[in-house]
Amino acid sequence: MQEELRGRHGELAALRAAFEASASRGRLAVVRGEPGSGRTELLRQAAVMWRAEGVTVVSHRPRSRAVVLIDDADALPEPVLTATAMRMPGCLVVAVCADHAELTEVADVVIDLPTLSHDVVTQLITERDPLDVSVVEALRTALGPLYGNPGTVFATLDQVNLTRVGDQVFLAGDRISLPENHPLLEHVHGLAHRVALLCVVRQGIEVSDLKLLKEDLTECGRALDELVERGVLTPDLKVLCPALANAIIDRSGQDEVRRMHVALAVDTADPELVALAGPDLPDAPRRARWLAERAVEIEATDPERAGRWLAAAVRMTAVQDRPCGRLFFVTIATLVRTGQDDLMRTLLDERTSEDSSTDAAAMLLLLNGEESHQKGGPATALARWWLGEQPDWTPLPMNTHDDEAIITNAELNAIYHALRFDAQACRTAIRFVRDEQSRERFDELTEAGTAGDVATVLELVLGPRYRTPDHGPLKLFQRVVQEYASADWTKALQAVRQLELTKRPTPAHHHGRVFAGAIHSARGEHRQAFRWLAKVSRATRYAPMRAMVECGLLHRAGDSQDAVNLAWRTLRRAKQAGVRPGVGRLMLQALQIALRNNDMAIARTLMTEITELHRQDDCRCTLQILLLAKGLLYRDPAEAARGAEVVRKRGHRPDLLWACNILAQFCDDPRPIVRELHAIAKEGGSSFLLPARVSALMRRFGVAAPRTTAAPSELTGTELRIVELVRAGQTNRQIATELEVSEKAVEHHLTRLFLRTGVRSRVELAAASLAGRLDDRGVAG
Repeated sequence: MQEELRGRHGELAALRAAFEASASRGRLAVVRGEPGSGRTELLRQAAVMWRAEGVTVVSHRPRSRAVVLIDDADALPEPVLTATAMRMPGCLVVAVCADHAELTEVADVVIDLPTLSHDVVTQLITERDPLDVSVVEALRTALGPLYGNPGTVFATLDQVNLTRVGDQVFLAGDRISLPENHPLLEHVHGLAHRVALLCVVRQGIEVSDLKLLKEDLTECGRALDELVERGVLTPDLKVLCPALANAIIDRSGQDEVRRMHVALAVDTADPELVALAGPDLPDAPRRARWLAERAVEIEATDPERAGRWLAAAVRMTAVQDRPCGRLFFVTIATLVRTGQDDLMRTLLDERTSEDSSTDAAAMLLLLNGEESHQKGGPATALARWWLGEQPDWTPLPMNTHDDEAIITNAELNAIYHALRFDAQACRTAIRFVRDEQSRERFDELTEAGTAGDVATVLELVLGPRYRTPDHGPLKLFQRVVQEYASADWTKALQAVRQLELTKRPTPAHHHGRVFAGAIHSARGEHRQAFRWLAKVSRATRYAPMRAMVECGLLHRAGDSQDAVNLAWRTLRRAKQAGVRPGVGRLMLQALQIALRNNDMAIARTLMTEITELHRQDDCRCTLQILLLAKGLLYRDPAEAARGAEVVRKRGHRPDLLWACNILAQFCDDPRPIVRELHAIAKEGGSSFLLPARVSALMRRFGVAAPRTTAAPSELTGTELRIVELVRAGQTNRQIATELEVSEKAVEHHLTRLFLRTGVRSRVELAAASLAGRLDDRGVAG
């Protein structure tokens, strides 16, 4: 019972005390709280409590000692008379209301229900459904102060579009609105609705803005005061929260919103209002020129807003298919620079002509999973090659150089060669790109290309002319790559799951699934790894990366020869198809397994292939593989040390673990290397993968870990994983689902963790972990 009534134990205790005090005379307890604050739930749980104790609970006039429960008392015709009539000797009357002054005056006890803490609400909603942390954050942002109202949160959750990916539940869209029947919306009608809509459109208003409604100012002022008094608007005249603003727009309808935009913009010199009204304004082409001039004035300081104004100006200028030439090009360039894909898509959908700017914009939309109706030129063809819609793409001549082009031929070539992992061709193409800093980041470019990280490739090649949109597969997969490299694998998996929600499948989805498989494989969660790999396309371009994870799974299962055979078949297939990304890493892993099998013939053949790969594609990626391979095959600590140093410069934690594990096998004294890994693991504190693996190396080579206190026996891999998931904010049910164990097993592990680490709660456990106060054996220092 107490677990269900989370956060209301004090109120429940107050009701119990009131009943005990009613033994000598009847008492009236009033429970006050806003609708949705949990009033009815408190009443229900109180009834369960009393009935379990043998107390009679009724909703009518009792005949003997009892508790009388009256829900929504302020909705009764005569709440005071009703409540006082039932207040008999030995009885407690509990009346629940929003805020009834007369009822409160005659009460013996008044219990107010404050909003719950955000942590309590989060626990309530995640225990009902295995919500991903992104859903919780979206709700918290959309509801603002209403997030502490559990009724509002649950009602909002019940109407949003949720979808399950694996074991987690995600939002299927970005928009969250309050339910139509929410109490706050009861006060938004008539003139008050127009005032509220004005606040939404203007994103907050001054009192002087009321004249824009062209209504009686006195009546407008009264409506404004009422909206503030009712809590719809904050004292600074802004709508209480984004979800309420969305609900006001939903109630208005797009036509009314558009009419208000136009009405507000007709007699104003406010560029934001003119941009919102757009083509619906009278004399739109003239206003468009004025709006474009205002956009140019703010472009240096507020490029995103300038892009919105320019896009509106294009739409206003293009009325009746009038051309807007230079303005269109400047607008597209600004939108590309600010990552505003939604506006680019709108402009392309409304424009029929084809030129280099529409071609470049269409390419970027396609790469980000957005369909484009443009026929397009070479840029669009490049995107379609990457998406697998055409077999290849032919590099362009680089003898022309257009400084104003959104993407030049050289830049298209550099993008293509990076994604193909053709290092030598990429090295040539990048010499001709416009951004000088891009030319100095060749190794980063090839590494992003071989990982399939299109967002980073575009950012490196185009420099400040491009920003990855905040939404879509490009940004999500970039997060996967970055979180994987930093060993924050919980966040990496969250991003992979969010990728699965995007509508149009892209290579990012398949690359993300490979990363998910690799993460689960490294954690020993083999069934989850195989499930992700089963979803990866069987196209040859993904085969080397997928095979690397599969080989690791086979090897750990004892099928080392099958692992080497799979790697060899995959390498032949990739070579025939001209596929390069992932080949080097697969060769190195196959070499490592072949040596463990003492298969020197295969090992030497793989070494020849690795040497040839580096000769063809001389870059940091292939150098790392070559040096580590030499260390393995020739048991050469000097070469392995050079390979580890390459990885250190890259800052890739999982690869550094791999490299130092190889190096430690041949060093005269491996202890400094293991201590280095220990320091890295402690410094990051972002994943329990590294501490668990480093602990194994420390045991193997007899390296002692520094301790802050006497240590109990070492935490198991499962316990370390549970600590990581607790730190990520997951509930016991979510942890049980992730680990494929029972909820009782998770509770048992947590109890042991509390005893062994010296902490008293999940919060303290997470805090100790995040602060680096758990040593390698899990002891809080």
